[in-house]
Parts: sequence; C-alpha cells; structure tokens
Amino acid sequence: MTTPDVHIDFQAGQRWTYRTRPGEDTSTVLILRRDDEPTGTVLHVALDGLRLGNPHLPGGVQMELGHAPVTADAVRASVLELIQVNAPLPTDEGGYRQWREAADRGEAGVFTLTLAEILDVIGQAVAPAPADGLFGKTNRR
Repeated sequence: MTTPDVHIDFQAGQRWTYRTRPGEDTSTVLILRRDDEPTGTVLHVALDGLRLGNPHLPGGVQMELGHAPVTADAVRASVLELIQVNAPLPTDEGGYRQWREAADRGEAGVFTLTLAEILDVIGQAVAPAPADGLFGKTNRR
C-alpha cells in the first residue's frame, strides 16, 4: 500500500490498482502521460471498469474515463499496486491536446482530489437536476 509521502516514479504505460469506489473493485488507472510543470507533476490518466452514472449515454452508465489531468500527489494517495508496465496507450490524444491548449492559455485546471473523489464529482456534475429544481424551489407558476 502507498501513502502520499512515498516517492513513486510515475511513467506513461503504468497500470495501477487504486482505492476505488464501491462496486468498481476491478477498476484500474492507466498513466497516459506525465507533464513536469513549474507548479508540479501533472499525470494524465484514464480509468476503466467504472460504473459512473451518466444520463447522456445509452444505458446511463459510463464504463471508462478517457482523460483526466491529476496531480501526482493525488494519484499517489490513490494507487495501491503497480500491475503492468508498458501497457499500450490509446492513440486518440484529443482529451490531452484539448487540455494542453487550454493549459497553455492559463485556462485549464488539474484535479487535486483522489481518483475516487474525482469520479464522485463527475458523477454529481452529470447527474440530472431534480425535477423540482436544484434547491427544491421553482419560479414556475
């Protein structure tokens, strides 16, 4: 098991187990890319084996997250065991390129949450709003 103060040399192509959300025990994280920025190391990761509710998809469940920029500290706090090195990387780098262009303009952020917390936040963001409004009130008459 790892802790945030343990040094791990994250590299592209590493696949790790991590502290998952309930029901996603077989989910893994793949390091897609490592960017050493002036503010710290940013790891670009993909997650598979998810059960992320997404009403915008057929069936309402998202099984993978293709790209997320995350601080190395947040990934370090999440991972448990290195299970593969030199894993094949996806050829589509659209998510990374979009992030990189925005980051170069100073318009992109990086997650500082653990991987499970990131998935919770994304799940809350894509969940449909309650029928009676966000705060249980409506201006409709």
